[in-house]
Amino acid sequence: MDPQKPIYILGSGAVGFPLAACLANAGRKVVAVRTSRKDVPPSTITVTIHNGADRINASVETVSLSQLTHLDGAMVIATKAHANTVIAQALKDKAASGPVVILQNGVGVEKPFVEAQFAPIYRCILYVTAQTTAEYEFSFRPVTPSPIGVVNGSADELMECVDALTTAGFPFRSETNIQREVWKKAIINAVFNSICPLLDVDNGIFARDEATANLAREIVKECVTLTDRLNIGLSESELMAQIMLISQGSGGQLISTLQDIKNGRPTEIEFLNLAIARAGAAMQPSLSLPRTELMGKLILAKSLQSKRKES
Repeated sequence: MDPQKPIYILGSGAVGFPLAACLANAGRKVVAVRTSRKDVPPSTITVTIHNGADRINASVETVSLSQLTHLDGAMVIATKAHANTVIAQALKDKAASGPVVILQNGVGVEKPFVEAQFAPIYRCILYVTAQTTAEYEFSFRPVTPSPIGVVNGSADELMECVDALTTAGFPFRSETNIQREVWKKAIINAVFNSICPLLDVDNGIFARDEATANLAREIVKECVTLTDRLNIGLSESELMAQIMLISQGSGGQLISTLQDIKNGRPTEIEFLNLAIARAGAAMQPSLSLPRTELMGKLILAKSLQSKRKES
């Protein structure tokens, strides 16, 4: 990754803006690209991040994607996954060139960029807690360095990518077996993004309440039957330990799907519970994951209900 070229952060929300702020604070050239708004001219804003006792204020350049004629530099995709098809096509239409780094959790989120023939492509599995507290102001904490791995590209380029994106406030690490990380986090997120919104509670519920932790364990057990068939190599104990660690460290934080439902926005449940259930159904012989699928369908129903209230 050429340090003389800007890093474009597409999707300037509770993950994209903190990443842009951390990079800008470290003296790196970065542009926060607005994908859902077309009316943002090139401008500079102040982004504030609260990380426990620490507070970061950074000046960040921002602009709408529609106002960029060409992108030449690393493109970090920090939007919701349901926007990927539209974004991949928009970047292709602009003859965008540079590595694509997908900062999204879920199964199959890289597909639109692969089909658009971008290269190299990297996937990052996020281990952060993030929440918007005001315009351009965020509560943000890394839980552990977020792993980045190759979808297509070389290991040498991967290390350049990790070095270019890593800061003290938002650390990354390289990962050779990124598919294992993809499935590990997809299952963890399937737990948080279904149970927490349905109970309308914060992420700390699993650490506080044994009955809710046992419900999480039932979903994990079901998903592990699929990862065993896929030879992913995940265990119930490893997944539950990570769920409890995240829960203990993010009490009071609301999971993204709950935030989306409260604000009438689309959720990413299609890439979590429902994608996991579809993967099971596609196996030969097929594998049914009824709890995982039902929780996903309940989230879809709750999301639609919320949108109707908003309208």
